[in-house]
Amino acid sequence: MSDSVNLIVTTRTDLREIIRDAVSEAVARYERIPELLSTKELAARLDVSADTVRKWVSRDDCPCVRAGRALRFREDAVIAWLEDRGG
Repeated sequence: MSDSVNLIVTTRTDLREIIRDAVSEAVARYERIPELLSTKELAARLDVSADTVRKWVSRDDCPCVRAGRALRFREDAVIAWLEDRGG
């Protein structure tokens, strides 16, 4: 099995554009990953207490991700859940 080597000849301007495009694509993919919030962070964003968030989880099955004893929340999922339940 032989290793092949490809040589690309380009200008600095073209190389900068290629790199800029690759970075833009990587950033766009990263921005689509939803941020996971802690109980305190979600409470602060929704202007409620952390206890209220915990009650939602225990009573109404508020959407969350459990990591051991820690709870994490996708803000968009919680807002959709609140809208669905009329809150």
